[in-house]
Amino acid sequence: MIAMCPMFGLNTPACRVVAFAGALVVGGADPAAAQPRPDWVDSDRTAPSGMTYRTFDSTHAGGDVSYLIYLPPDYDTAATRRYPVIYWMHGLGGRQSGGARLAARLDRGIRAGEAPEVIVVSINGLRASMYSDSKDGQRPVESMIVEDLVPHVDATYRTIPRRQARAVAGMSMGGYGTFRLGFKYPELFGVMSSFAAALHTEATLAENRAAVYDAVYGGDADYARRNTPWTLAEENADAVRGRTVIRQIIGTADGLLEWNRAFHRLLEQRGVEHDYIEVPDVAHDYDGLSATIGDATFAFYRRAFGEGAQTR
Repeated sequence: MIAMCPMFGLNTPACRVVAFAGALVVGGADPAAAQPRPDWVDSDRTAPSGMTYRTFDSTHAGGDVSYLIYLPPDYDTAATRRYPVIYWMHGLGGRQSGGARLAARLDRGIRAGEAPEVIVVSINGLRASMYSDSKDGQRPVESMIVEDLVPHVDATYRTIPRRQARAVAGMSMGGYGTFRLGFKYPELFGVMSSFAAALHTEATLAENRAAVYDAVYGGDADYARRNTPWTLAEENADAVRGRTVIRQIIGTADGLLEWNRAFHRLLEQRGVEHDYIEVPDVAHDYDGLSATIGDATFAFYRRAFGEGAQTR
């Protein structure tokens, strides 16, 4: 079932609410408390099947930063072809290997002729960065991604170096990062896809993630507020509206459901077109969400990048 949402009297839909047949505890142990220094190079150099472990020299990090990369099956043989890129962001306490499941699903779709051929870069976002630059300057994750990693990927691999061919995607904290970077840098990213986004405000960070609030935002409510997806979506709605393909997915058994519903309403109010998907009876579980929506992910990226996204 697809319900079309009116966009302030215009004929185009502001969103599509998709129902598929088919909890997060917000408090608890805080990974930020166990991260005394930035671990820019993931100590686990094991590359999941189909991916390759790489490092690059980041100016903002002051040295090497690791990432994982998936290249489509014909990358080595189609020497003149260029590809869109999906930048995957892991959740709180996670690591760069979290993008392997998306890469594996896309690889199956590509080989079956159902998914567009893409590159997937799985980011090392540290354990609890919120994909923001920490106020003290010690963990400039946002700047590392935007000013170092993206240019490195474009210079090293055969990408399509245009906003329409760059996606940000992620789960939980990575969903927060998806909306942060997507709304803050609309000239860089033309596609956003969030799974179970942990859509904190400055107040919920202070209340539920005190260690993150202190480590990333220095306990500064104004700095935290200015860096939330809520503020960035308000400020940059005009720059995104009609230009960016957006998907927001949340399970109805997820403790983050109401936050996602509220963000969905904000985008509606600002006339920002997006697909809003509630998956019945799924909690805070990427595999459950991904399995339930199935091949819709292939259709989403075909639409986002265009049927002929690859260039020769």
